[in-house]
Parts: sequence; structure tokens; C-alpha cells
Amino acid sequence: MDLIDTPPIDHSAPEARRPNPSDAQERLQLALDAGAIIGTWVWSIPDDCLTADERFASAFGLCPQRCAAGIALTEAFGSIHPDDRDHVWTQIRELLEHGGRFRCEYRVLRSDGQYHWIEGSGRADRDASGRVVRFPGVLLDIESRRAAEAERDRATALLRTFTSAVPGVVYAKDLQGRMLVANHGTTALIGKPPSFYLGKTDLEFLEDPQQARQIMQTDQRIMRLGTAEQIEEQVSMPDGSAATWLSNKAPFFDDHGRVIGLIGSSVDVTARKTAEAALQALNRSLETRVNEVVAEREAAQAALRQAQKMEAVGQLTGGIAHDFNNLLAGITGSLDLIKLRLSQGRLTDVERYLGVAHGAAQRAAALTHRLLAFSRRQTLLPVHTDVNALISGLEELVRRTVGPSITVKVDLQACADTCLVDPAQVENALLNLCINARDALSGGGCMTISTRTEWLDAGPALDPELAPGRYFTVCVADDGVGMSPQVLAKVFEPFFTTKAVGAGTGLGLSMIYGFAKQSGGQVRIDSTEGEGTCVYLQLPSHAAAATVASKAEAEPPTCITAQDETVLVVDDEPSVRMFVSELLGNQGYRVVEAADSQSGLQLLRSDIRIDLLVTDIGLPGSLDGRQMAEAGRLCRPTLPVLFMTGFAQPHVFDDCPHQRATEVLIKPFALERFIHCVSSLLDKSPPTSPGSG
Repeated sequence: MDLIDTPPIDHSAPEARRPNPSDAQERLQLALDAGAIIGTWVWSIPDDCLTADERFASAFGLCPQRCAAGIALTEAFGSIHPDDRDHVWTQIRELLEHGGRFRCEYRVLRSDGQYHWIEGSGRADRDASGRVVRFPGVLLDIESRRAAEAERDRATALLRTFTSAVPGVVYAKDLQGRMLVANHGTTALIGKPPSFYLGKTDLEFLEDPQQARQIMQTDQRIMRLGTAEQIEEQVSMPDGSAATWLSNKAPFFDDHGRVIGLIGSSVDVTARKTAEAALQALNRSLETRVNEVVAEREAAQAALRQAQKMEAVGQLTGGIAHDFNNLLAGITGSLDLIKLRLSQGRLTDVERYLGVAHGAAQRAAALTHRLLAFSRRQTLLPVHTDVNALISGLEELVRRTVGPSITVKVDLQACADTCLVDPAQVENALLNLCINARDALSGGGCMTISTRTEWLDAGPALDPELAPGRYFTVCVADDGVGMSPQVLAKVFEPFFTTKAVGAGTGLGLSMIYGFAKQSGGQVRIDSTEGEGTCVYLQLPSHAAAATVASKAEAEPPTCITAQDETVLVVDDEPSVRMFVSELLGNQGYRVVEAADSQSGLQLLRSDIRIDLLVTDIGLPGSLDGRQMAEAGRLCRPTLPVLFMTGFAQPHVFDDCPHQRATEVLIKPFALERFIHCVSSLLDKSPPTSPGSG
């Protein structure tokens, strides 16, 4: 193929292949003008001599020495991709005919055997007659750019296919934020066809420049970080209204993992946001109303609980009044008869009447103890107790109590642990359970007393107020009449009983329930009507040795001799104060009395001799009996104290039995027990006065 009609070139002429002295300077200037280059050339057209540098030769896969000496243009064309040669020839013909600048992109076969995209850039120089005689130029490496453009074109084609099938606004932008594609959803949302946006940035088609800049900053951040985001964007619409767009944007990449643009989708959520705001307002209104309804319900429940409480209190006080009236009738009647006999000068039957009155008083005390146990307000003296040993000690008493018609089986599981409980209350609870089982076996049968240690987890088997752990279980079972579900639901209610009138107080199980709760345990009952009942008393188990009661405590002396000691008696009840003072006086003690805690504390802080403090716990004034005793011991550190109480909060005496020179008596108490405690405390402590010890 001829380039153009030109005079014949004599290739044999030596001067035709001699490089022009100014060629190197021209190539250098072209390189500086063009930027990064991979080769330079100068083609002398009259003699068809193309001289080029070593990099040009490498780019075209030619011999560097031959290129430096000069080659024909057709030799260089042999390295151009066959599909690109016609296009390059056409550009060169145009240059030779009209002159000017040359810029053409094509592929050449490099020395490594691979085709590579380059861009040839040069100019046409004319001689004095205007004929094109020289063609200097440079080669630029555009392989990366052409690959990126190809990837972009491929991605754009895919995006067009994708966006055309997706509802809503779907678009793609290049690295500069220019819109590459947009689907027809833009027409429905913004009112402009997709072609309106192509090649434009947000600054060019959004009404508000500030909004446009914010959107473009967000797009640049997403492409820079390479992570997808969901953003709510506030946009001014062409009609002047404000809209909220929910946009999902993500970068897209070429085959080498480089970010080459951004794809996004936007949905107008203005209506949804308005509906959400209305829904939130409605929810707030509903929440307010719900809170009002809850408050009303809680008030109604509180009123119901109060009514139920008052009904229970009425039931309880009615039962107490009934039982105490019966007991008081026996006491007052006996006292009236004694008074009558004394006025008549007759002593016959007085001792019998005294016995009746004393027995009624003891039953009243037992009733009070049961009520305190039910209310979990009784004063307990807990010690580490071997419950198995305690049951073994009661076995003979139980057999005698239930009678020969009932078979008693005892199955005690060996256990090294103990229970921190009041042993007397455990005995009372066990005897009550055995008596209930005896009454359920009126025609004879079998009663079983068994024990075991078990782990109780949170759930139906454990009271929600108790912590999971090891519990020592005492079970009293019988194969008697059993209980119906209706009776079983009421067994722990005070004064509820299925026994005949006068045969029971209805406080046995309620007392056991209160004692178990106060000791950190629980009571459970399983019963089936006609088959029998199992009652489980479950108490916390401790890895500690049992405390053994001393013989002196079991058998207190009834007669002691005072040794010039002084006892301070503090009690707000005059009759109790009188009884205790007279009892101590009869034993030879000097007695000082006080009716309240402040008076008692003044005496303790005075300089009089006090060898023992005997005080009630429930005293009027700012201090109770224990607080008064603690304040008194600040000035009398070795002072022994004997507490008397008929009622106390459960925590008041938790550590009293373990304190130095301290004892506790529960009202009413036996005279012998009281005298023994006084003697024991005085024997262990020296006389005290303020500052002594």
C-alpha cells in the first residue's frame, strides 16, 4: 500500500539514512511536551528513513541498532496489529495531505510476543515549499487506560442491563461522580429521562448546590473506603418540595480489585417517614394510655389485695379471739374460784384451780408461739443441728404418740452435713406432722419418716425466694385418706382445719410453714385423695459439725444463792417488771428497775454497781433493748445481759447466742429456766461498774 504520491525515494543514497543532527533535540522536546513516554521517532519522508530510540525498538519488537541507523516505515508497520493497520495508514495519509498534529491509538507486537496498546503522537513539518518532509513523534503507553476503559464499558453495559430491569432509581457513577447509567425510574421519581443525567455530576442536575456537594462527598467517601452504605438523603425536588431518599450505595471494582465507580439505588421514603412519625406519635399516645391502664389495674389489684388482707386479718383475729377467749375463760374462772375459796377461808380445791389456770396459760403461750411462727416473727435460737440424730431421739415418743395400730418406719439417709436451725422448733414441726399423719390414719396404716440430702435448682421444686443449693429434706408420709385439691390449696392458711370443732387449732401447718421460711427453707405437700400424703420439710444444708447442748442447760437448778449481786431490770410492762423483780428479790438479789430504754441507759452510765442487765427487747423510746445493752457495754464492757422477749424481728437475735455473756429467754418462760440463766451469767462475769473491764 502506498502512503501518498511522492517522488521516488533513493534508498541507496548514503545521506538518506544519516540522522539529522537536530533529531535528538527534537525527540527530547516532544517527550517533555507529551509526558510519560515509551519511545521517540523521526521519519524523514523524502527518503523514507525512520530513526528511533531503543525504547521504540522494544515497543515494536525491532532491532535497536537498525532503528538507530534508520529503517523504512513499512518495516515498522509490520509490528502493528493487523486490525489496526488500515486505521493507522488512514491517519498518516491525512497527516501527509493536510499536515498538523498526529494522534492515533493502536496495538503493536512487543519483543515479548504480546500486543500492547500504545498511542502515537507527533506532528508534520513542512519545507519552504510547503511540502511535508519530516514527521517526528513519541509513543505513549496506554495499555492500563485502555484496559480500564474496556472494564468500564463492560461494567456500564452490565449496569444498563441491570438498571433497566430494576424498579426505583438505579444509577452508576464513575470516579469523578459523572453519571454513567440511569434507569427509567428517574422519570417517575424526578421527572427527567435517563439521558438527562448521563455524563453529569450531581452539581449539574440538582437544584440545591449544598445538597449536591454533600451527596458527592458521601459518594467519594464510599469509593475511597471501598465499603457499602445506606444513607438517608434530603433532596429538593424540581417542583420545590422536599423529599427524603433512602439510598443504598456501593463501590464496584475491575478485575484487579480496583474501585472504578459507584452503583446506587434510591427510593423516595418521604411518605414512609411521614407515616413512621405518625405511628411513633400514635405509639406514644398508646404507651401513655397503657401506662394509665396499668396504673389503674395496679390500683385495683392493690385495693383487692387490701380487701383480701383485711378479710384474712378478720379471719385470723376471729380465730385468735375464739381460742383466747376459751383459754382466758379457764384462767379467769379458776382465779375467781380461788378468790371465792380464799374469801370463804376454804383452801380445798385451790391447788386444783391453780393447775387449771396454769394449764390454760401454757396453752395460750403455745398458741402465741404458733402465731409468731406462722408470721415468721418468733425468736429462734439456731444452732448447727444433726437432724438425723434429733429424729432418732424422738422416734420412741412418736411411736407412743401415734399408737400401736400404726406402723412407723424410719429411713434416715446418712449425712455428714447439719442444718442451722432451732432444734426445739424442728422437734415441734416433726411432732405436728406425725400427729397429722396419725389423724389421717384413723383406721390404722403406715407412716414413714425419711431424710435425704438433695440439690434443688431454680424451678417448680424450689420457692422463688430461695437460692439453688443443697437442702436437707425431712419427709413424713402416710397412706391415709389424703386431701382433695380444694383442701390442699388451703392447708397453710391460719385456723384452717378439717378436724372436728375443738380437735385442733388449725395452726399446725401454718406454724411449720412460717418456721421453715424463717429458717431459709420451705415446706411442700403432695397428696392424693384416698391414697395418702407426703409432707416435705426442706432446710438448707451446711458442712459444719453439730452443736451439742450441755447437761447444765438441759437440767437447770431450781435453787441458787445470791452473793450480794445487783440486777438492773428494764421492761415497759409493770406486771412483768414486778414479777421478775420479786422473783430476783426472793433469791436474795438487789434489784434496780427502769420502765424504758432511756432510763435504763442512764442507770448503766451512772456509778452504781450493776452485775447483770435483764431487759425486754421491745422498749419504748429511741432505743430498743439490744441497742440499750450495746450502748451500756461501751462503759461496762464485761456486763452480762439476759434478754427477755415475746416478739422480735427475725434478725434481732441472729448472733445473740454466740455473743459473750449473753442469753435469750422467750416469754413466757419457766421460773427454773430464768433463775438458771441469771445464775449462769453471774457466775461467768465479774462485778461491773462504769469504766471497769
